[in-house]
Amino acid sequence: MIPRKSICIPATPPADIADFLPIVEHPHFQRLRGRRQLGINYLVFPGAVHTRFEHTIGVLALTQRLCRIQRLPADESRLLQAFALLHDIGHGPFSHQIEPVLQGDHHSCGIRRIHDMHDAIKACGLDDDDIAAMLTGGNPLANWISDRNLGTDKLDYLMRDALHIGFHGTPDIEKIQFYTLFTDDGLAIEQKFIEDAKQLQKFYSYLHQHGYLNKTALAAQRMLQRAVQQELETEDNAGDTLWDMTDNQLEAWLAAVRHPIAKKLEEALRNRFLYKTFLALKPAGYAYVERQADKPLTVHEWPRANLRAFSEFAQAPQNLIALEDEIAASCGCAAGDVLFAAMPYFKKLIPKDLRVFSCSRRQQDFWLLENDKDHRKSLESDYLRTFAIRLVAPPKLREKLSQESDHIENIILNAININQPTTTKDAP
Repeated sequence: MIPRKSICIPATPPADIADFLPIVEHPHFQRLRGRRQLGINYLVFPGAVHTRFEHTIGVLALTQRLCRIQRLPADESRLLQAFALLHDIGHGPFSHQIEPVLQGDHHSCGIRRIHDMHDAIKACGLDDDDIAAMLTGGNPLANWISDRNLGTDKLDYLMRDALHIGFHGTPDIEKIQFYTLFTDDGLAIEQKFIEDAKQLQKFYSYLHQHGYLNKTALAAQRMLQRAVQQELETEDNAGDTLWDMTDNQLEAWLAAVRHPIAKKLEEALRNRFLYKTFLALKPAGYAYVERQADKPLTVHEWPRANLRAFSEFAQAPQNLIALEDEIAASCGCAAGDVLFAAMPYFKKLIPKDLRVFSCSRRQQDFWLLENDKDHRKSLESDYLRTFAIRLVAPPKLREKLSQESDHIENIILNAININQPTTTKDAP
């Protein structure tokens, strides 16, 4: 059927929005135009200025193609398409990057906004409670969109983010959609196309390591978080009022900050004067991966248990601020001069296991990572090579702080209650 009213965006078929105009025209949905999909990462990848709006339209386009391929009933198709449009409605400014320092999360905010859109959703012939149930996992059909391997949300953002970052090697999304099946265990891929599924997981791994968790982007992210944290303390504000802002509105809010540390970090971000790594804590056996040539940078190796302990400690924003300032003070630096640019503990980023089915009755279904040990080890090795807890500072302080690496390491170990000797080793 020819689209009656379509939106054209890069790299996907035109998305027909004729049945969903009240949703698309709602202020909550339109504000997605002002929230970048990759947040502050545009300071590292200049093309990464695409928005949650563009991504959501892309998810709708892939979902509409999916509904045709799977020949889904009209009522299921309409509900899935509406959920495709609303699956990211709860995001605030700078999306995941700012969430840790604001009150709430994008799922709970998404539920509130979906209910705010009751009239618009009803005008599309749908019920907001049904869409909210999709967001909370109350309807298994949501897997067509939210599955962490084969859902249309995942397929679109892998392809779209890579396009705007400038990465190549995106898997064949259309082929994957044609050979995906809905099972009792969620979405599954036909065994004949298992190599395409493995390529998809490897690309997910690559994009996280070198795109989303790029070391310079992580430094910029922490600078943004710390600036927001400090100003919220000045206002005695938990951050919930910031959720409805767009990226530009949050940047304007930061431009008027009163807290001296927030002001210093905001100015540095505005001028792209980004902090640099002076100490990298890498998993044991992987210090050699860090490029140190002609840099005032020290690399130490840590057991994975210590890395995990730090990651758990750092989940509390106040823990991180206190430790950053303790290190800065002990080294004769000002508060806010030392920050952590830490990756999440790597196990959280290994792709979810994937169900594989066979059209032949002689072949039983199986789980990919459970059975293909080499593929799993390859994914884990990718993250071990990339994983690091980085301490960053203004470039003029790198050499001074790098020379204090042993002292700083001991402060961190004491903070996370690790008292036993570590296997710390400088990189060759």
